[in-house]
Amino acid sequence: MALFAARVLGATFVVLGASMLVLTWGSYRRDMALLAEGLHAEGTVVKKEFLAASDDSDYILVYAFTPQGGERQEHRRNISSKLWKRLRPGDRIQVQYGQSDPRRSFPEGHGVMSLGLALFLSFVEVFLTLIGGVALLARAETDTPQVA
Repeated sequence: MALFAARVLGATFVVLGASMLVLTWGSYRRDMALLAEGLHAEGTVVKKEFLAASDDSDYILVYAFTPQGGERQEHRRNISSKLWKRLRPGDRIQVQYGQSDPRRSFPEGHGVMSLGLALFLSFVEVFLTLIGGVALLARAETDTPQVA
């Protein structure tokens, strides 16, 4: 029974680790494509939000912009504390957004997954996948009676 539980847990780690790895690199590639081919628009800071937690704090910017030939869009994005402190509601900002999907946007220069973060997450995800693989493929050791 313990072997079955270890294999189920191992398979779970493998599936989750591999899925997260694919999602991480998909997000990174999408962000890089948006940087290379995205359009620019002038946006407006609608409001700022600060979410405090015991382990970390989130600085959230709510901004609005109108894409070329489209309707006004309003989005929320986590930003650095430095930028959050500098901006005020009503300030103008440059927004970069996707040509095919204006819902994918961020304040220019902020909100993109960095290569360093993608590599770090990949390392963690590969490690978890390997742990799962070991648990999945482990052989059960049988208890052999001691001969006296």
